[in-house]
Amino acid sequence: MNKMSAVVFILDKLDSGAVTTKELAEEMNVSAESVQEYLKEIETAAFPICNPEKGMYAFAENFSLNKMQLSGTDAGLLVLFNSFVESLNNKKFDESLSNLRKRILQENTDNPFYVKIQKGQQYEVNGTTKIIETAIKERYFISIESNKKNTIKCLKPIKIAYYEGFWYLICLLGKKNKILKYNISNIKSVTVTDKQFEYTKDIENILKESVSIWFEQERNMNVKLSIDKKVAKYFKMRQFFPLQQVVEETEDGTLILECKVSKKEEVMPTVFQWLPYIRVLEPKLIDKKVKEVMSKYLEE
Repeated sequence: MNKMSAVVFILDKLDSGAVTTKELAEEMNVSAESVQEYLKEIETAAFPICNPEKGMYAFAENFSLNKMQLSGTDAGLLVLFNSFVESLNNKKFDESLSNLRKRILQENTDNPFYVKIQKGQQYEVNGTTKIIETAIKERYFISIESNKKNTIKCLKPIKIAYYEGFWYLICLLGKKNKILKYNISNIKSVTVTDKQFEYTKDIENILKESVSIWFEQERNMNVKLSIDKKVAKYFKMRQFFPLQQVVEETEDGTLILECKVSKKEEVMPTVFQWLPYIRVLEPKLIDKKVKEVMSKYLEE
């Protein structure tokens, strides 16, 4: 195991929780002294390591690579770069590196912007997700076994996508490229074949048009909605539905929207969210379904 691999391995372990020197040495097949040297280099690079018990190490409370939006490889490069700059014994370089570390590893409370990202399912970097990432990058067919003991073969893995707090693997199946979606946590195992597939950019347009995980290959359902004037401005500012466009604005400020969806699930959750200021005009089957769900809720 080279130095970079060793440092990344330890960083990933620390990011998962407390780990002992002995455990690291055995898993890495190196001496305990080598592990201590790697830990010292990581700590010197300003990664906050604590020592909760003798021979045990962990990241300080509330610190994680995920929170800093760093992968193990990103962090490993920072550690090695720190070692390299220190070996130059140049004060100017040391100061520049110190400032760089602060920007990367510390939260900037002076930043005038704050973006709230919905907290949801944590993306776990493990053997399965690493296999998936590699297969996507190198365009290899895979087979998936789900937790329900179903096995799907000859899948084209396209993207790992985050929708509404959950991580999904987006795949294509067969000559017609049927879209399949798997929640990452429901994937038990993945097997990579030695056969590569040709990437199609059509899926990129489909993903760009999507607003939720309910998208499909074809958008063949036209939907028309009425938006009350009290909330109309929000629908002018943001796209809530796939291929949304304003087709009419009445004198009293009511908006008439049209969009194209794959299935009713691309519309209904947003409709429920904006009740009573939104109404489905067409198709009648979606309007009917919304009313059925509302009636059932009121009855209970």
